[in-house]
Amino acid sequence: MSILKMENIVKKYKNFAALDGVDLEVRKGQTVAIIGPSGSGKSTLLRCVNRLDKITSGSIIIGDDTLVSTINGETSYVKEDKVREICSKTGMIFQHFNLFPHMTCLRNISYAPITVKGISKDIAIENARKLLDLVGLRNKELAYPGQLSGGQKQRIAIARALAMNPEIMLFDEPTSALDPEIIGEVLTVMKKLHDDKITMLVVTHEMSFAKEVADFVIFMDKGKVVEKGRPDEIFNHPESDRLKKFLQIVYK
Repeated sequence: MSILKMENIVKKYKNFAALDGVDLEVRKGQTVAIIGPSGSGKSTLLRCVNRLDKITSGSIIIGDDTLVSTINGETSYVKEDKVREICSKTGMIFQHFNLFPHMTCLRNISYAPITVKGISKDIAIENARKLLDLVGLRNKELAYPGQLSGGQKQRIAIARALAMNPEIMLFDEPTSALDPEIIGEVLTVMKKLHDDKITMLVVTHEMSFAKEVADFVIFMDKGKVVEKGRPDEIFNHPESDRLKKFLQIVYK
């Protein structure tokens, strides 16, 4: 069953095509990694999933709902209230955490379920504590973001996104702002989510994660999907010269 389907996605900025005819499908329980050089369109594609960026043309279906479609050259999004409903099926993890600095970790995680979904405070706090256990930070429930390391902040951000019970988790280079020695903290949590069959679409420069954890890998360059396949196919048997060159540089 597909959780996400993107067809012939084009995203233009004036005369520049950041995305040029991209197709992508993510199935329930899959971890899909998107790799490629900087500026290849990876993050733009991810941001188009939940309409942080609007596409120029193409179609996006999340779950059973069409977010945007293009018919006879006319691209149309659904009405705004429906956009919010559809995009609530996604949970987004950014490079720079985006936690509320004036809220404790527990409050950061429980706030949206209470205010957006109308879940009772007691249940939301109970769920938040379970998620703190999941990310290994139960002892930080009363800490504020300013008291945390980068890796801890990102783990809280993951817990906050999971609290909304999304159908798909979107990760936009979640370790790129972290010191090398704490990247493993975040990747360990993401491996747990993979093992629990949480659906994930991950833009990453961490080749070890893409190779060892992802079920499917997409390689992008210049706004296009150059190759896609299982990790073994992408990393051990690349077909295109562009992917071969990329891997040679990465593994120097």
